[in-house]
Amino acid sequence: MFGENLKAARAEKGYTLEQLANHYNSAYGGGLSKGTLSKYENGKQEPMISVVANLSAVLNVSTDYLLGRDTIAQAGIDPEKIRNRERIIRMLDQLSEERQRVIENLIALEWNQKQQK
Repeated sequence: MFGENLKAARAEKGYTLEQLANHYNSAYGGGLSKGTLSKYENGKQEPMISVVANLSAVLNVSTDYLLGRDTIAQAGIDPEKIRNRERIIRMLDQLSEERQRVIENLIALEWNQKQQK
């Protein structure tokens, strides 16, 4: 489960194994190779909990997600939908407050129209 989730989170960010290792090593002072990451993704090696925590920070996902304990995913919601929603939130966070309000108003308008049907 961890390996699959790590690979999915890495792919969502668009990182190669080498790029993820470089980001991790820049943030945490080295020590993680692309070979080790590959072993994690393929279930051939288990990371220490500190590595899990650091990878979750680098990939901007929860440790619960990486460890397969995400309660939303367990509740039967399509994981792809969850990743898409998380991606949208990350994009929103990069917009100005004014643009965020515009998008929020658009969503509210669409939601209200749907409720009236």
